[in-house]
Amino acid sequence: MLRISTDHWLLALRTVLAVWLALFLALRLDLYQPAWAILAVMIVTLQPVMFTGGTPPIGIIIGRGVARFFGTLFGAVAGLVLIAFFGQQPMLYLLFSGAWLAFCMYWVMLEQDEYLGYVMMLSGYTATLVSLTALGTGVEDIWTIALGRFTETALGIGCGVLMHLLIAPRFGSRALPEALSGFLKNAAEETLAALDSPRPRATQDARLKALLGDYQQFEKLRGLTRLETRRLSRFIPALDRFASDSLALITAIRELETALDYLRACEDGEHWLAQLNAHAAPLLATIAEQPAGEPLEKLTLPDFAWDPERVSPRSRVRAELARQRLGEVLGLLQHGRRLRHALNAPASARVHALPREKRTRTTHNEHFVARYNALRVFVAFELLGLFWIHSGWHSGYLAMMLLGVFTMLFAKAPNPAAVVYQFLWGTLAAVTLGAVLLFLVLPVINGFPLLAIAIGIPVMVGTLLTPRPRWAAMGLSGAITLMTLLNLHSTYTFSPTTYINGGLASLIGTTTAMFTYALMRQRSPAERIRTLLGAYWRGVARLMCEPALPNRARLESRLYDRLGRLVALGGSDDTLREALDLHALALCVWRIRRLREELAPHRRELEAWLDDIGQRLVARRHHSPEVWHELSDQARQWVARFYHEPRLSVATAGEIAMLGHLMREAPGVTLEAQADDDAPTAPHDRRATPPRQETPHVR
Repeated sequence: MLRISTDHWLLALRTVLAVWLALFLALRLDLYQPAWAILAVMIVTLQPVMFTGGTPPIGIIIGRGVARFFGTLFGAVAGLVLIAFFGQQPMLYLLFSGAWLAFCMYWVMLEQDEYLGYVMMLSGYTATLVSLTALGTGVEDIWTIALGRFTETALGIGCGVLMHLLIAPRFGSRALPEALSGFLKNAAEETLAALDSPRPRATQDARLKALLGDYQQFEKLRGLTRLETRRLSRFIPALDRFASDSLALITAIRELETALDYLRACEDGEHWLAQLNAHAAPLLATIAEQPAGEPLEKLTLPDFAWDPERVSPRSRVRAELARQRLGEVLGLLQHGRRLRHALNAPASARVHALPREKRTRTTHNEHFVARYNALRVFVAFELLGLFWIHSGWHSGYLAMMLLGVFTMLFAKAPNPAAVVYQFLWGTLAAVTLGAVLLFLVLPVINGFPLLAIAIGIPVMVGTLLTPRPRWAAMGLSGAITLMTLLNLHSTYTFSPTTYINGGLASLIGTTTAMFTYALMRQRSPAERIRTLLGAYWRGVARLMCEPALPNRARLESRLYDRLGRLVALGGSDDTLREALDLHALALCVWRIRRLREELAPHRRELEAWLDDIGQRLVARRHHSPEVWHELSDQARQWVARFYHEPRLSVATAGEIAMLGHLMREAPGVTLEAQADDDAPTAPHDRRATPPRQETPHVR
């Protein structure tokens, strides 16, 4: 038996009341097309429900509403321009409107900010909605249509947001402090576990993946603070900066475990590890037990007191490397604890010590994916437009409208063809239900109350279907198509031919979108992984070869963006491990380049070695364990040379030792194999992977 939760009933109540209010005001104000106000309510309310499975936080509703407001405004202006220049020239209109759709699609695929991308999405298909409606009903009414689209969308947005604010609102940002506490607690426990004893690699991977899940929850809630509450607005720069630092924390824990494993391999490793544990364990335990407690002063791990005559250089380098990585972890944890305490005590004097400026961020852009999606939208729009123009089919503009909407809405979905297939069934149901309403119910309705009931029933059904993954697309598509077909602004006329033409156009537009996605398939996850790896290798090669050292914040933000994409495309624990190893490798190279002034006698030779590695990375498609092991041995030879250089700091040798450790893990090999096999690979020990047939020294 299908059980409906209280949350879903409240969602349906909000939606129906918002639809009734929007419909009443639109009819009372005699607006151009009241159905557009209802559409705005349905899309702003229900589209986030498809991804959350229930009532979305009010911040998402507000963000989507504001983005839809500006997107509709820009789209309406673009529609006016299209008609003003090409209203009497169908072929030129088709070319330039398709180009506008493609341009907006390109921007949507590249833009990382969810709401700015939503603005561009709305700008794209609103321009076609306004201009196509004018072409189908009369270009002389273009100003009325554009103004009506904007005002009625704004009305629907206002009604939808109002009902979500008045009826049991959900404020997601209220859970932000606890989400931050959970992340800090788990990170501190992970660090304690790493210090306590060595763990199997599978356990490390699983725990790091859980920690990444905690970060993603924190990141999702952080995005709501700007929209939901003014109490936390002063912390937005600090929250934004810790969003980057929390990813750095995950990577630092991964590097710390590697450093500790190699320290334990020394004969006296446990002795130095016990000293690190004695200083760091109390603070880690305090953070794990009370992540929101009063932050302590910054803890600096004391230098090791060793006798160079009695302690081997190998032990000194590895112990110093572990101390540095542990210090980095502690610093990031203390930063997070200060922020967490400030969220509970906004009046605390420590709040003034938090960052007040956002950190510069640089993202990795998949230009090929964006170009391909833009081309796909353009080709589909042009082909259907040519059919519409040359067939002389009056209602064909409705098919093109739905094609533009669906190709823009679901371009970022993993399988957009499957989503549009569900929409097709929802469209069929809406066409059938619309015929019943238009020809059997509306003729006998007299007055607004009966009209509200007639509209409210299908709206409630569609709302209750949307939170369920199996029926989500059908519920939303049914609502969109139904409101498109019902002409609520005009006096009722019995015109089955017009309705059949409109219903057929809706089905053709949806089917065309589905076939577009099915025939012009997006690059597979394996192909995108291969492209991401290629970009990564080129980036590391530039990092090794270019004389200027890049800004670390920019470098980290781009690396973290690639890390998130690799994990999303692969998804396994093994993928996360390799992505973190790749990230750690790049940061290790950056640290070595930063310390180059200390390498005066060996600087030129070491930079030539790094340059050689960079050339190898970009000269081959596959990077086998054999090649990585060779490079790791070379790094160890460098460390062995530095053991006997008293002028060089232990930190410099430690960074090169860490680089050798990371290269010994053969980072990227499993991801490359996954991309070649076009299927996820099972987790395994990369060091046991048989090498491919290639000569390591051939460039």
